[in-house]
Amino acid sequence: MIVNASALTAGQILREVVRTSIDAVRPVNLFRQNFVVVGEKLEAFGSSFNLASSRRIRCVAVGKCAEAMALEVAKVLGDRVSGMIATSIPNERKVEGFTFYLTGHPLPNEKSLEAGRSIRGFLESSAADDLVIFLISGGGSSAIFLPAEGMSLSDANTTVRVLFEHAVPITKVNLVRRHISALGGGKLAELVPRQEKLSLIISDVVGDNPRSIASGPTVEDDSNATDALDFILESGFDSQLPAAVLQSLKNQPSSLRIRRIEKNKVVIIGTNRDALSAAEKSTREIGVNVKIVSRYVDLEADVAGEMLVSYARSIVEEKEPISPPALLLFGGETTVSAISGHKGGRNQHLVLCALKRLCELSETRRELERVTVFSFGTDGKDGNSEAAGASGTLESIANVKGLRSEIENSIAAYESGVFFEKYGGVISTGRTDTNVMDIFGVIVV
Repeated sequence: MIVNASALTAGQILREVVRTSIDAVRPVNLFRQNFVVVGEKLEAFGSSFNLASSRRIRCVAVGKCAEAMALEVAKVLGDRVSGMIATSIPNERKVEGFTFYLTGHPLPNEKSLEAGRSIRGFLESSAADDLVIFLISGGGSSAIFLPAEGMSLSDANTTVRVLFEHAVPITKVNLVRRHISALGGGKLAELVPRQEKLSLIISDVVGDNPRSIASGPTVEDDSNATDALDFILESGFDSQLPAAVLQSLKNQPSSLRIRRIEKNKVVIIGTNRDALSAAEKSTREIGVNVKIVSRYVDLEADVAGEMLVSYARSIVEEKEPISPPALLLFGGETTVSAISGHKGGRNQHLVLCALKRLCELSETRRELERVTVFSFGTDGKDGNSEAAGASGTLESIANVKGLRSEIENSIAAYESGVFFEKYGGVISTGRTDTNVMDIFGVIVV
């Protein structure tokens, strides 16, 4: 549907982006028509499973999307299925037939250990002819956890905390996580070696490598403990980590041997690409010139913010790569080196850094007031704030006294959440039931 594009506001365009991108990757929409029972067969995302009358189905759901995914499975399978849910998202749905564990995030806690032990027992007690369905999403690394031999939960958490504090890319964090965990790197699926297995995964990592999503608990690992140890040593983190962790990694097998997991189907059912594509389609239909630039952004938030401004200048000054009304979309996940203890997250920090750059340029380029920058997490939560992200324009905060210094002070203090609460621009979505990283971009009207 084409509307009068010249009458569109940046706010209308942004609301369309937020709504359609998140809706496209909610479990309720992903499972619809892709997970159905036809006669005595389960048709699930391109795979078919025979459901004999006596066959049991066991389901394990872990991560931020666990409960919403489990609900969709329960809707279709009813009393055929029993399962366990481990997530950091509070229990609201009480999924019939499932035991619920409210666990830690971003680090595992004692409940994560309890969930890990219970799920291990649940799987080990299954019969050889059971069908086992795994529902995996971001946050799964901390939702269930059992430490590798020789280390404690505290040792493992210290290790991950050091990696987070140094803004280590999530792929490297999960390399280490796979080998300090007794369930990561395919070891969860190895608990049921003879059973038919189906893993349905919502991706929260750049590139959608299933080995990195929730530390790949049901996916054959292509790394070993030596790879994790080498990364730690080469990065100079060894002096900051518990000796027990280093020794445990040294004691694990050093030869690379990909352990084949038999009868194991792995399907990624929701990605950042799906969210971006939905936003692209819907905004084009209302008359916006739209382009997806990249879904592989893996940068520091301040660098990404400046990148958005450079694209905005190109649109404003040269009408490249598209002309107004223009929307450039990016996907991925940025990082912030220091955020703990401060209000906000990477998305709001990104937008604040972009506003700083716009302020610097606005003294000679007033036309940049037509620019809106935005960034939000599809899981609905940005860092330790209740916001999903933020949007900002020069016009919307033009009356702020001491604009430049206010922005700079907030950036330096990592208080982006406080800034946007005070001056406006907060993007709030509430609970989304999904998690496919972040969406950010530029709007020029």
